[in-house]
Amino acid sequence: MENAREKRRLGTKVRELRTAQGISQRQLALMTGISRSYLWKIETGTADIGIDVLIKIARALDTQVCELIEF
Repeated sequence: MENAREKRRLGTKVRELRTAQGISQRQLALMTGISRSYLWKIETGTADIGIDVLIKIARALDTQVCELIEF
């Protein structure tokens, strides 16, 4: 799978920020307008993610996109 390592790192970063802020997957899904199952796939590194979704997640977690994708 192409870019699998980077997807896992992105997912790990999202999960770390989310849990550090005490936000559940359900809450973050509601905050961003994406499904909880899609968020789970992002966090496990199995989903392809577009820039629009990445921006929504970054805003919901009060961080910058570059913080999420810094590998």
